[in-house]
Amino acid sequence: MLQIPEPILAAPVAALPTAGVAYEGKWDGYRCLLARHPDGRVEMRSRRGTALTVAFSDIAAAAQRDLPDGGVLLDGELVIWHEGRLAFDRLKRRMNRTAASVAGEIRAAPAHFVAFDVLHLAGENLMPQQYLRRRERLERLFAEEALGPPWTLCPMTLDRAEAERWMQEWAQADVSLEGIVAKKLNQPYRPGTLRLRIEGASVTASGLLAMRALLATNSYADVCS
Repeated sequence: MLQIPEPILAAPVAALPTAGVAYEGKWDGYRCLLARHPDGRVEMRSRRGTALTVAFSDIAAAAQRDLPDGGVLLDGELVIWHEGRLAFDRLKRRMNRTAASVAGEIRAAPAHFVAFDVLHLAGENLMPQQYLRRRERLERLFAEEALGPPWTLCPMTLDRAEAERWMQEWAQADVSLEGIVAKKLNQPYRPGTLRLRIEGASVTASGLLAMRALLATNSYADVCS
């Protein structure tokens, strides 16, 4: 049985670091550690340990259907795209509701899981490995399992200038993308330790189209190119 750890947290900084880091988008959603246990059971917990499996039963069902046997533990963000923006209020409406009420919310506004780390896979604990190695395993998981919606691979770049361009492109339209997270390439996954986050990003019209495509197809070429 997989043990869900505390997540790595992020601390705000004034500027992007310059070397030895990867840059990822920071989403306006619910942080979620998602485990598909070897017996097929799915467990989803927030950064504070709140159970999310009932509230996001659409994602739990997708995990049972789509993720491989042998056990998978993902770190990511639950988001809902609704009426042209990331809708944090639609996430909150699912909490502390009955399964029947949640089913109505799912029909009105289904959720996506934006994956940015893999901590266990096929019986192997990946947490001691460096971030870049875990990222390679995550990308391979998406490719080998042909993961489509509701799964989304979080955009990542090693190019600081590209990350700055993302920030500029995301600065003019309000779709609630929060900023950029910088992750050290050689860092293992240490629960509770801090990564760096620069805040203040939202998305322009061109970025808005790219974000729609990202959530629909899991391809982030339009965002990262």
